[in-house]
Amino acid sequence: MNIDQIRAEVNAAQKSEFISLLRSTERDGVENLIDYLENKSDFFTAPAASKFHNNFEGGLCEHSLNVYRNFTGLLQMKNVELDEKSIIITSLLHDLCKCNYYLKEERNRKVDGVWETYTQWTTNKSPALPLPHASRSIKMIKSYIPLKFIEELTIFYHMGPYGGEDYEYRNMMQLAFEKYPSTILFYLADTMSSYVDEEITEE
Repeated sequence: MNIDQIRAEVNAAQKSEFISLLRSTERDGVENLIDYLENKSDFFTAPAASKFHNNFEGGLCEHSLNVYRNFTGLLQMKNVELDEKSIIITSLLHDLCKCNYYLKEERNRKVDGVWETYTQWTTNKSPALPLPHASRSIKMIKSYIPLKFIEELTIFYHMGPYGGEDYEYRNMMQLAFEKYPSTILFYLADTMSSYVDEEITEE
């Protein structure tokens, strides 16, 4: 079995786990959301990033599951209560905006004096929803299922200080982290997944 076959098996297992977890929430509209993910998007084959963590096919699904596991562990470690269905929804869907967002582009490079063609992930410069990262995910999720306030808040601030640079954003983020400790734990879970658990694949 070669590396591509191994990755295909891993991706299939992760897709099955993802769908099973999402379906377990029994949220109104979840079947329509699953249909979108499976049949109208590239969610299960998309990378989590173009250059950084999990920049390979299936990386987005794997990242979402990593966040779910890290978030669950941090909540337990800090004895912070959050409904399991909210844990699943925020973890698995916080990066929904990355559906149909990454593209493969052919580029040329010189290796040992010889030009060769290679493929590299790049981003769609004109997404259908011209909104910032977290807001785009929230908008997409709510077109299929309702979100609780804590879920929307968690997704909105999941990038922590990297989600916005203006004073108001930073101030509101701090208030959210203080009042709802699960939001800062989610930011940490996302960061841990990206920088500790995941890898960068070189072309």
